[in-house]
Amino acid sequence: MAETDVEIASLDELYQLLPERNYEPLWRIEGALTPQPKTQMVPFLWRYDEARQLVVRAGDLISAEDADRRVLAFKNPGTAGHEIPRTTDTLWAAIQLVLPGEVAPPHRHSPAALRYVIEGDGAYTVVDEQRVAMERGDVILTPGWTWHEHRHDGAQPMLWLDGLDLPMVHTLHLVFADFGTPPAQLGSVAASATPSGALRPTWSGAPQSRALVWKLRDAEAMLELLRSEPGSPHDDLILEYRDPSHPGPLMPTLSAAIQLLRPGVETEPHRHTSSSVYHVVRGSGWSEIDGRRLAWGAGDTFALPVWAEHRHANPGGEDALLFSFSDRPAVEALGLHRELAG
Repeated sequence: MAETDVEIASLDELYQLLPERNYEPLWRIEGALTPQPKTQMVPFLWRYDEARQLVVRAGDLISAEDADRRVLAFKNPGTAGHEIPRTTDTLWAAIQLVLPGEVAPPHRHSPAALRYVIEGDGAYTVVDEQRVAMERGDVILTPGWTWHEHRHDGAQPMLWLDGLDLPMVHTLHLVFADFGTPPAQLGSVAASATPSGALRPTWSGAPQSRALVWKLRDAEAMLELLRSEPGSPHDDLILEYRDPSHPGPLMPTLSAAIQLLRPGVETEPHRHTSSSVYHVVRGSGWSEIDGRRLAWGAGDTFALPVWAEHRHANPGGEDALLFSFSDRPAVEALGLHRELAG
């Protein structure tokens, strides 16, 4: 009799045998197919005053050389003990500090990243030999597998928000990292991508470079032009960051947006199969996410989990400006994007 030709007299015997042979009956698996998405991630907000105090104190206690990157990750309370810290199931957000005179040494990795500069000046990042000056409000890209380093020649601490698809790539077991020696030559400072678009050579063989930095002043100017428009019922006035020289989102797995909540606005609720991380550029207000109201102010960061119903409000008399990044490009590429209003 072959090894698999065993007599199974009862269902209980079958259930005992299957795990021994590395099988699992679908009819006994709970949660494999659910009526709607399920997640352990929760709506959560990190206060800027606290995050800043902690990362600045870390700057007193650990050097840039010892830390490589002086970063505090925003860890969602729903993160399981065996997982890397994550802000949503697929997104990583963190606050990073570089002090005057410091260098965050070069490296590259398969996860894609973006930065939103919160405060400071005099620093720059180098992305695949392109030197990009960093100013408050800048959105800066470091696409996956590009060499990047950060240097600070200014006089005050430099702080920014990091946004990565690290949890997504980690779940796929596709994380690569290289701490070797990058090309030494620095390129020119990349120009900003303005609302009027960009110019690039069209002849064959001409050098091409993608945009790496978007300026807050350009976004604010465009939002001001649109101030009298009705806007989105769910987001008020919202702009997506796009590279005029490349079709599609900023990166294959990440998109970014900036939105203006005008005074007195209260948006209508909706939900979608992408998750997001929000950072408050200025102003104050609240967001209600799956029935949990998060009151936010300038500098705060909060998590919007997948399929969580949400709405935003600015009850005050001043504008509120929110930056956000999302995993929507990856969700759409997989054919899994879905949105439901109300």
